[in-house]
Amino acid sequence: MAGVTGMRTLLEQRPDPGAVPGIDHVDRFRAQAGLIAWDGEALARVRLASDLARVLHVAALLEEDTTITTRQASSLGLERSDDLAVFLPQWALEEDEHGRALRALLSQQVYDPPACRPASVPHRRRLVARVPAHLLGHVPSVPFVFCVLGAAAEYVATSLYAELARQAPVPAVEQLLRSIARQEARHFAFFLAAARLRGDAMSDLEGRLSRRVLAAVWEPIGVPTLGRAAWLEVFAGWLADEHLRQRLEMMDRVVDSVPHLAGMRLMGTFLEDLP
Repeated sequence: MAGVTGMRTLLEQRPDPGAVPGIDHVDRFRAQAGLIAWDGEALARVRLASDLARVLHVAALLEEDTTITTRQASSLGLERSDDLAVFLPQWALEEDEHGRALRALLSQQVYDPPACRPASVPHRRRLVARVPAHLLGHVPSVPFVFCVLGAAAEYVATSLYAELARQAPVPAVEQLLRSIARQEARHFAFFLAAARLRGDAMSDLEGRLSRRVLAAVWEPIGVPTLGRAAWLEVFAGWLADEHLRQRLEMMDRVVDSVPHLAGMRLMGTFLEDLP
């Protein structure tokens, strides 16, 4: 992760606070795990407005990016945590299914897809840092930061899908987007609980380092993939919607409630800096 200075001071072996069997958030996740249901033939018959199709195109890209994230999490050794070992493979399957459903919906649409950055550029999208990955796997704050970033991303995804469902042109699309939103909300709940669990076990020093990392690397989903200019081109109109903007601003109440993160205001700061 970019901007991780002083991380070597924390390179000491400690038990991962997530490595505890029988955690409630794991049981809750397991109880509702499963792929969404969708009708590809019905979705292929739908015709979408081009601006909606462009947003869903970005959403499909982000769903597909989960495979990259889970590979990086594995390389960092995050699957040593009992809860993440259960969550990550199922999360990847569920997000990949979201991508397939969205691709089916987009297959017959006419729109200009937004340009993405080259895959080699957005290193933060892959949780790659200046500190070597084999060292990051031993830093206690990395699983915490990973879970906070996951919670923030899933909160934004849930809010966006709920808004898209509200504006869906036909029931088949509304049902799909609401199904995805519900599953993203489950993912958000898992990440948030996992972050709080880890935050409770962290020292003040680890908390301060985590705040610096989060302030340096966090961006709303889609920005690392598209770049800020292309992201604004796609989402500027949606951010003008007061209902959606208020929902996004509420992310700060949630993230700032995690131990060590009071007053971070990640989303509020980002929105205030927009042109």
